[in-house]
Amino acid sequence: MRLFTAICFDEETKNALFAAQNFAKNFSEGNFSEKENLHLTLVFIGETERTEEIKSALSKIEFPTFSFKISGTGTFEKKIFWAGTEENENLENLQKEVFEKLKSLGLEPEEREFVPHITLARKFKPGENFPFGETGKLLPEKAVFANRISLMKSERIEGVLRYTEIYSRNLL
Repeated sequence: MRLFTAICFDEETKNALFAAQNFAKNFSEGNFSEKENLHLTLVFIGETERTEEIKSALSKIEFPTFSFKISGTGTFEKKIFWAGTEENENLENLQKEVFEKLKSLGLEPEEREFVPHITLARKFKPGENFPFGETGKLLPEKAVFANRISLMKSERIEGVLRYTEIYSRNLL
């Protein structure tokens, strides 16, 4: 099973992200994320069947709820179109704690530098006049409340990428 941990969003936040994404579609091509798949990945775990151990490790995380702000858009290697976040110490510390819990199980979660973002599109091809600044203005105005972490399963169902929450842990 292909797994990752994430912060999932409420409908209001997903709607705002989806609106920015739909605006971007007018000026670009790509595989745009399904609205229900919009999330912020904390740690990518990869293929494993150790779901119960992971759930147990996540259940031991004691971290306070916090808020963070989604801010700006950009690309990774001109292939991934994303919405970013403002720098947030709580978000970075939560990611580190989740990473360490998973590593303590002997798992080998992805170790790349944590760059908090929400993937809006893959195989992204912006048009010549793509309005990055305008797209960023459509992002949620309010802070996003992080009150739980989720263990997510990634799978293709009839050719469509689906993320399914298989466990969640409320923050304090």
